Amino acid sequence: MDVLLNARSVAIVGASDNGVKASGRTLRYLRTYGFQGAIYPVNPTRSTVQGIPAHATLRDLPERPDLAVIVLPQTAVEDAVRECGAAGIGFAIVFASGYSEIGAEGRVLQESLREVAAAAGVRILGPNSVGAVSAGNALTASFMTGLDQDRFTLQDEGIAFVSQSGAMGGFILNLAQSSGMGVGRFFSTGNEVDLSLPELIHQLVDEGSTRAVLAYVEGIRDGAAFERALARATAEEIPVAVLKVGRTARGAAAAASHTGALAGSEAVFDGVTRRHGVQRANDVEHLLDLGRVFAGTARPRGNKVSIVTLSGGAGVLMTDYAEDLGLDVFPWDAEWRARMGEILPSFASFTNPIDTTGAIASDPDMLPNALRVCAANPETDLVMVLLGNMEAEEDRVCAGILEVAASTDKPVLVAWVGGSGRPARILSAAGVPTFGEPVRAMRAAAALVAFAGHRPVTRPAGEDAGLGAEELAVVRAARAAGRRYLDEVAAKQFLSACGVQGVQEAPAASAEAAVEAADELGYPVVLKLLSDEVAHKSELGGVRLGLTTPDAVRTAADEVLAAAAGHGITGARVVVQQQLDAETELILGMTVDPTFGPVTMIGLGGVLAEVVQDVQVRPAPVTEDEARDMIADLRLVELLRGVRGRRAVDEAALAKTVAAFSRYTCGLDDLVESVEINPLLVDASGQPVAVDALVVLAGPDGAA
Repeated sequence: MDVLLNARSVAIVGASDNGVKASGRTLRYLRTYGFQGAIYPVNPTRSTVQGIPAHATLRDLPERPDLAVIVLPQTAVEDAVRECGAAGIGFAIVFASGYSEIGAEGRVLQESLREVAAAAGVRILGPNSVGAVSAGNALTASFMTGLDQDRFTLQDEGIAFVSQSGAMGGFILNLAQSSGMGVGRFFSTGNEVDLSLPELIHQLVDEGSTRAVLAYVEGIRDGAAFERALARATAEEIPVAVLKVGRTARGAAAAASHTGALAGSEAVFDGVTRRHGVQRANDVEHLLDLGRVFAGTARPRGNKVSIVTLSGGAGVLMTDYAEDLGLDVFPWDAEWRARMGEILPSFASFTNPIDTTGAIASDPDMLPNALRVCAANPETDLVMVLLGNMEAEEDRVCAGILEVAASTDKPVLVAWVGGSGRPARILSAAGVPTFGEPVRAMRAAAALVAFAGHRPVTRPAGEDAGLGAEELAVVRAARAAGRRYLDEVAAKQFLSACGVQGVQEAPAASAEAAVEAADELGYPVVLKLLSDEVAHKSELGGVRLGLTTPDAVRTAADEVLAAAAGHGITGARVVVQQQLDAETELILGMTVDPTFGPVTMIGLGGVLAEVVQDVQVRPAPVTEDEARDMIADLRLVELLRGVRGRRAVDEAALAKTVAAFSRYTCGLDDLVESVEINPLLVDASGQPVAVDALVVLAGPDGAA
């Protein structure tokens, strides 16, 4: 990172004399954007390249350059990397494609490049990268055509952008700089043979002058490194915003359980970003909006917004957006309404949102004075200004807004609709984020509030001390016997050791034994097939609910055992359980994600678990505080809070259960592929109780 941001000399290996060709653009861009360091074209067939003396090899250079940009075809890259190592150049950017992106043959070539670079002691950005840009030292080590323009000079506001897509990265960088946004540190990671997106984020945070990090993510290879980078950013209070593509589930789906299907790659990635306070962008425009709002230094203390507008209708629109996004357009009290009344005309609205009317166009002091009152109101956490048109007054109004913004430590955001577009450039360049559409402004404000309010999470140490030797012996014996599942009773014993309360139940090998168990437990009861050969009993007709008499239990047991025999299930039994009076069904599960390892999931459960798909996922283990956040983040959380007379869930008890389950199961991924409690019912006292459980075992070697 130090090399990229401070390089004073660059070698271009394979530089072309034709500045239009990809291999000639880097040199041309360095000169166009004013790189002040030494440029060394390396080309054995020419004495000069684009008017600059050329050198046949890196060994012929008069000094050791800070970095090498290798613009050669794939077949010549390894020799160039070896030459970099021999010349003592520790960092190289590789543009060439033809590696892992083309399939198996390319993966072999990429692994060979990795080995060559490691042996040579050369760190690599790429291959298949469009390069890097550092505006601070005018380093344009890139061939992307987005630098062929005459609209902007490169600006650096401390906003960094790391992209796993070269083309999209170039598009976004061009769009940002064209709009006057100083995304001044750009890195295209390409195939990540060495330097990866997580490592670059980590280094950008540690570098010291980065104010915000944006990322375009296609996939994460090293989940632990990604989490470490995000945790570091959180610790340094540097916001990270991510645009993640490829949202379909991959790899994590386990056909035997809902948990595997629901905790797919997108759900896990979302859980990781939520854990670390990372803001997710919905699209390119949103990503840049997040960069604008995060580049500033002012942070809100809460979610209360004061809105000033010249249009009452626009104020209502902004209020609607704010409410949808969890912001509070709070009512002003009489004292502060009176203070605003001293500034605005009598026909203005002094409540929040504050409608100044069009009078601000003729009175140069009215808007700045109104904004000062907004900022002075102790309940205001963030000031939002909504204006439009006023092209004749743009400069004056912008100057007033900037004066107020400089005098307060509260964020000031502007939505300016219509007009020439100049206010957005003027205000944003001076550190006041400005947007051309109200919802964009409110969306950015909500992200700023969310980042400022995020609490860092310290992950607890995993432990399996609560799992008894008996439970572990049962799991190991079942795996050794080649079993795929634990039967339900064994699964409940396993879960009890993991801190999850189970329903009262008793196994039975015959109909008469089932009746005895029911008499002991008390009616009504539930009767289910008990077998370690079946994942989903209901699909075989192996579940009977609401049994209230011995005859009903006897008949149900005979039918279930007969159905099991009909499906060729050997050694089948039944289990008789208390039937709980419960309104809320949850699902609690653990599965192993291929990137982030064991993950914990909580959500709405029952037979509609996959239909509703209202779950939250976090890498395990989770703390009780984090479990509370997971519960609060459920879309239908109000169902758990006693809405319309429903029985409320004891959220503290549920969070304690989730945390204990997560802590004890996270270290068992060599024994267990997934664990699912569905449903986890809430009893009459609000306590969570496991009434069904599925433990899917890993293979004898730890594989699925």
